[in-house]
Amino acid sequence: MSNLHAKLVYVRIDNRIECIEFDANTSTEDLKETLRSAAEANHTDILKLYNHKGNLVAINTSLPVNISSEPYRLQVIVKNIVDYNNELKDLIDRIENLEIQLNSLSSQRVEDLYSKVKNLCSKLENIDHLSFIGLFKDTRLYTLGNFKNTKNETKNEKIENVYEKFKSYSMVRVDDETRQFLRSPNFDNWKFEDAELLVLLQQIFIDLELITKFSIKMETLQSYLFDIYSNYNDVPYHNFRHAFVVTQMMYSLIWSIKLFDLVEPLEILALIVSALSHDLDHDGFNNTFQINAKTHLAMIYSDKSPLEMYHCAVAFHILNKPESNILSGLDKESFKIFREYVIQIILATDMASHNQIMIDFQKTLEEFDFKNREHIKKLMIILMKLSDISNECRPIDVSNVWADCLMTEFFNQGDHEKLNGLPVTPMMDRDSGITKSKSQIGFINFVLLPLAQSLAKLFPVLKHVLIEPIKKSLEYYRNLEKEPQAQN
Repeated sequence: MSNLHAKLVYVRIDNRIECIEFDANTSTEDLKETLRSAAEANHTDILKLYNHKGNLVAINTSLPVNISSEPYRLQVIVKNIVDYNNELKDLIDRIENLEIQLNSLSSQRVEDLYSKVKNLCSKLENIDHLSFIGLFKDTRLYTLGNFKNTKNETKNEKIENVYEKFKSYSMVRVDDETRQFLRSPNFDNWKFEDAELLVLLQQIFIDLELITKFSIKMETLQSYLFDIYSNYNDVPYHNFRHAFVVTQMMYSLIWSIKLFDLVEPLEILALIVSALSHDLDHDGFNNTFQINAKTHLAMIYSDKSPLEMYHCAVAFHILNKPESNILSGLDKESFKIFREYVIQIILATDMASHNQIMIDFQKTLEEFDFKNREHIKKLMIILMKLSDISNECRPIDVSNVWADCLMTEFFNQGDHEKLNGLPVTPMMDRDSGITKSKSQIGFINFVLLPLAQSLAKLFPVLKHVLIEPIKKSLEYYRNLEKEPQAQN
């Protein structure tokens, strides 16, 4: 009779421990079903069980009992998307057969049903929108626009290929026409591949004379730029290409207002490094998500600008590497000032602090003094904030793609929030009816335009460089919103 006594085993499922009870009369299939139920897994999912040493063990009634401090670990392998595609094909075949049978009917109800099914098929075929059945691809392996990874490279393979091209391209002189284009807010990043963008970043350091003024070796600069590139993820928006366009806009503003004649070279260097570093290792989810989801970043930074804090940490981790340390020529005091600049500039990109920063800058404008370091610091922050959100200062065919990228990243976050039972961040719910035009109209009116107008008070030349293009973008989106069937 003793072998009929119940057995208790402890199993870790995700972040919780379940106590599973069974006896000798329990079949292996019943045990598996119990585990499947505890894990809320589908009958087609694969179950893997590991002991506390990490070894894979068979799931049957001869499982040794354990203690709660040394639980088994259950892993659920979700059915491959190929299987869903096969089921989808079967479903389409059945629907097409049904369509033949109902072909003689022309009721609105049948047409509506067919439209809904086609929409479902479209969603299933687009893996960006599989959230409603609990499937997500890794957004870190995602790119948007004209630069999709058509070769199916891994991230490491892609990085290695870019590195080889960068080293090769960097030996070629950038022509004068491209250098002038690089100084313009009309610059079109979509015409260049990643390795070429790295060469253009190198040219920015050259043309601002940062290499000579700070005794930066070319191989050190190239290592630094490549480390920056390697530490951005392939998310839809906050990726390396975003870091490039922010840096390029900063560079354009520096030339437009001749900032190098007004501030010290150290402050120019801090602006360029801040722009390059401001979103390092961004995972595609904003601070609201980090805090609500209680992510590691939210925990270690106590919910205070967790992303921006982390971007700063990664930035100085790269600069700490001997082969990438472009600051080795700075003395201790200069490094201290530089570090203070970069940290404050990057932290200011947290939109939670936007209103207070704007209020402070407006007050400073009344008595702005280029010899006052605090005034200069506030100006640097405004330049960074404007560069960070400057897409709508560019031509429509350039900015439009960026707006699509941003909406994709926003909706990805909203999908994750729904799936994980988190509050859905405003503007990120794809089912709310928000459109690209509505989103951009509000953003331009209440954030971008007032920011640019404030800066233009100090530098009137920016009325032509920034204000006019921004108003053109605003007009474009207003007209788009008026279109009755506008696909935003």
